[in-house]
Amino acid sequence: MFALLCVALLFGGVACDRARLDADLCPRSGAPTRNTVLLLDTSDPLSDKHRAELRRMVGELQSADHEHRVAPSEALFVYDVAADADKPLLKVCNPGGHPDEYRWWDGLWRGRALDVRRWRRFDQLIEGLFSEIEANTGRSRSPILETIGVVVARHVPSGRLGAGKAAGRSHLVVFSDLLQHSDDLSHYGPYPKPKAIPRALRTDLTGVDVSLYRLERSREARWQTKEHYYWWTELVGSLSGRIVWQQSL
Repeated sequence: MFALLCVALLFGGVACDRARLDADLCPRSGAPTRNTVLLLDTSDPLSDKHRAELRRMVGELQSADHEHRVAPSEALFVYDVAADADKPLLKVCNPGGHPDEYRWWDGLWRGRALDVRRWRRFDQLIEGLFSEIEANTGRSRSPILETIGVVVARHVPSGRLGAGKAAGRSHLVVFSDLLQHSDDLSHYGPYPKPKAIPRALRTDLTGVDVSLYRLERSREARWQTKEHYYWWTELVGSLSGRIVWQQSL
């Protein structure tokens, strides 16, 4: 009887034994298998070029053949440095089973209609992120290191629990001009070497792959030097993280 019911459901476009997902497309039972945290810095409004680069980069995170993609059952969290770090701008999981990636036999057991609905919801959530960014008018402070401390503590397993294993490495993506500016440390003027920054700004990045995208702005050329670029490379290493991508845009 159950087999006949499954066949009927399949032809009706709904698969049997599919994981139940919540409104963010994450598994209702259990946590996501891996987290990618995208940290945006809109303390200065994004230029047209930087908005286009952000779309490209987010597209890469969704791409099935990209090395650092958010894979099925993995989660993407997006935070804004210039906003309240208590709540992400976006939380969404890869629901898996994208109809465009079906093999010919997948349609025999997967529920295509269900997958189409899930991916339509995924696209809506991503587009909502871009709409929210467009509405941001910028702020005077840019507490990048403080925000990294908050989101890493929240979404990265402790190094003591084996976070350094390759299969469980979290991914932190920072999309920013990388000009830290807060009461504890500012890049607008003299600042210490990475190993000498205040203890309160030091975050354990054991088990974390880090991608850094530095947004170049002509008016900040005085501060966005080559030394500043590699300051961040050294910082990640001193915090036991691993740089997997670093680029100026």
